[in-house]
Amino acid sequence: MAQLDRLRWNCSRAVPAILLTVCVALTAACTASSGSDNEKDKAASPAASAAPSKSATLDPAEAAKADALTAYKAYWTELPKAYAVTAIEGTDLKKYAAADALNKAMEEIANLKTNGRVMTGEPVVSNATVTGAELEKKTPNASVSACLDVAKWKITDKKTGQPAPVASSSVSKYVITSLMERWDGSWMVLKYELHADQPC
Repeated sequence: MAQLDRLRWNCSRAVPAILLTVCVALTAACTASSGSDNEKDKAASPAASAAPSKSATLDPAEAAKADALTAYKAYWTELPKAYAVTAIEGTDLKKYAAADALNKAMEEIANLKTNGRVMTGEPVVSNATVTGAELEKKTPNASVSACLDVAKWKITDKKTGQPAPVASSSVSKYVITSLMERWDGSWMVLKYELHADQPC
């Protein structure tokens, strides 16, 4: 204990900040050798070393935009699944699409099914970016722009597995803009617009 008292006395003197840190560390090390003080240090250490959570440091607006983009990417993951089996059931599409976007998907799936066709492969969506947002509204919304590549997403005859004859297009990679809204805490794609005149 005499050694501990000397350390504490030395640390109490005026010293530069970095030396004070060293003194505190040495004092803690010496204190750890005594029973009751050791238990106090153990109890106090979690609080002392606790780091602020990551979510606490995020800007709320940026966090909301990130959530919107996550839902947008999930929408483009689920949509091809529904087109591949010509059914929304068994997919999570309704978790990410509503209004015009969902209605359009249901119509196109019904047309594929009627004609004995499915969509094989997958579209590639890149550079998804929130281009505008109204997060303070009663129903927050966000506009998203992305590059959609449908070169490997083909209409296929369900029986033969062969590509179905369709009108060819010189553009297979173009800009798509979408409107999203947050309903009950979940972001949904409400509608989208293809811009075949804007290759990307």
